[in-house]
Amino acid sequence: MSAGHLSRQFRLAYGEPPYTYLMTRRIERAMALLRRGDLSVTEVCFAVGCSSLGTFSTRFTELVGVPAQRLPRPAGPRRAEHRGNARLRREAGDQAGQEGEAGPGGRAGARRRGAAAPNRSGIEKRAPDGPPSVRDMSAEPDTRLTVHAGFLPHDDPDAALAFYRDLLGFEVRDDVGYGGMRWITVGPPGGAGTALVLLPPGADPGVTEEERRTIEAMMAKGTYAGVLLATPDLTATFDRLVAGDAEVVQEPTDQPYGVRDCAVRDPAGNLVRIQERR
Repeated sequence: MSAGHLSRQFRLAYGEPPYTYLMTRRIERAMALLRRGDLSVTEVCFAVGCSSLGTFSTRFTELVGVPAQRLPRPAGPRRAEHRGNARLRREAGDQAGQEGEAGPGGRAGARRRGAAAPNRSGIEKRAPDGPPSVRDMSAEPDTRLTVHAGFLPHDDPDAALAFYRDLLGFEVRDDVGYGGMRWITVGPPGGAGTALVLLPPGADPGVTEEERRTIEAMMAKGTYAGVLLATPDLTATFDRLVAGDAEVVQEPTDQPYGVRDCAVRDPAGNLVRIQERR
């Protein structure tokens, strides 16, 4: 069973998306852990499976009515022991960091020897020999290209508009109908940025009936198409998507390759991944 089909069937059976149900169970478990008193809010956040402290705190306050930091917690020996252990771990870490700085192979040792400090890959940093050459293009035709538009399929034009215009906040730049089908162009407000053309699947006359059925099957599975968006505030954007009952694929996560992002599916099953601009 595909993830998209499971999500739709789950909503029909239980009246809420899988992500909402999962977060409710996570918050219930978090309340029990916090009342034990031996874990911090951050530790509880990761213990229940959340990867974003901001998202966890927002959901906790919405469901419980008070922030996680203000939930009544015991002040007994277990809590005091936890604070003591945390202090010891910090002191040990500080001491290790000082020894690393001052040791023969540390950064301070390298400075004393007058050598360039290696970066984390072990490769010595070298200053560039000089500024890169710049070619004068004033007398040449400007042939630089930009990405003007991308294409995503839709199977319900009204649902597509509700998602991209009303939920994501894009403006509608064009809406063309022909033969009972609609091509809808949306993009960031103000006419800037790359546009997205939402088009009927398999509308190209060169697509065969068998290919059209394959496209529809892949859309139902959520494996046919996708798009990467960006926002300066990922947590607030994700909260807005959850409030709008978007189908959540991944909550805000710090990826090992250096970006923070989340993922949802649009009404047609297309994967919409959103990165935080840094």
